[in-house]
Amino acid sequence: MRQVVIPRHGPPEVFELRESDDPIPGDAEVRIRVRAAGINFADILARLGLYPDAPTPPCVIGYEVAGHVDAIGTAVTGFHPGDRVAALTRFGGYADVVTVPAAQVFHVPEGLSDSEAAAVPVNYLTAAIALYRMAALAPGETVLIHNAGGGVGIAASQLARLRRAVVIGTASAAKHAALQRFGVEHAIDYRNADVAVAVRELTKGRGVDVILDPIGGHSFMTSYQMLAPLGRLIIFGLSAAAPGERRSLLKAVRA
Repeated sequence: MRQVVIPRHGPPEVFELRESDDPIPGDAEVRIRVRAAGINFADILARLGLYPDAPTPPCVIGYEVAGHVDAIGTAVTGFHPGDRVAALTRFGGYADVVTVPAAQVFHVPEGLSDSEAAAVPVNYLTAAIALYRMAALAPGETVLIHNAGGGVGIAASQLARLRRAVVIGTASAAKHAALQRFGVEHAIDYRNADVAVAVRELTKGRGVDVILDPIGGHSFMTSYQMLAPLGRLIIFGLSAAAPGERRSLLKAVRA
């Protein structure tokens, strides 16, 4: 198999293509011939050495893939060689062959291409868990999605509308038209507007029922103050703040 390896932290030029033997699936694993792999912000941070959960170089990153099954472990049921699937790899996804626990593998509907399927697991599962399980979003509630133009933000906007929620999203003005097509009813330009003031006006002072905040840091208290009674604030990702070594968001964006 071929893998894209990070031998050391740094810019994209550090990537190296290496070859090794195909992995053998364990009893509860599925082996996938990869046709497409997702690229997430976490991958960029891991390459730069700014992601605390990433393996130490040399390593292979990549959280999600799509392709077809070519081998299964002896304990695996529900999958067969040739099935089109997407999977959560949790590192190791930048390769043309991966082995993944069967519980992290999902059949792909015919309507999705490989590249589309590879973009689903991380963003949509993150959004679904945040909205449906952690926040228990109910029909008719109002949800505020910070960074609505990001991968999780787009997924959350669509999933919130499926739950018949009212969706407010923050993003730069250039993204507003696209976000409205994804289900954002009220788009706020965080660069030129006071988000808290805009939310108070939109909710007539009540606040919002659910907030998804991937920023953290000083944004936490601002978000907390925008909650309605019994509101739920879900923090995830922490793209601008993290414990331990300080992240450089500017460095990550430029990479």
